[in-house]
Amino acid sequence: MGAAARDHEPPAAPATFAVVLGLVAFAMGLIVPPQSAGRHLLLGALFGCISVLSGWRAVQIASRRRGVHVWSWIGIAMGGAGLVMLVWQALVLVTGGGFPTPFWLPYAGR
Repeated sequence: MGAAARDHEPPAAPATFAVVLGLVAFAMGLIVPPQSAGRHLLLGALFGCISVLSGWRAVQIASRRRGVHVWSWIGIAMGGAGLVMLVWQALVLVTGGGFPTPFWLPYAGR
């Protein structure tokens, strides 16, 4: 009765969720649509933040499961890279081109 209850959430679930959302955030960071850029940046930032938080949650509950740790860190890295890309795009849009354009835009298209 006095013992703390263990967490019964499978650690692979948030790790997989982190990778999937990290891929979405990374893809959204590659392309800036000419219309509705604000909504695009907001959704990409939301996906990136949830990816990083889910990956961190999986790292916390995975204990010694090496595969889950690797999968979680891949999701955290992808989500973090997507967030950095989106912040860079937001700075370019807010400053009206005063901030240098991202180096990946010539290859990704608009």
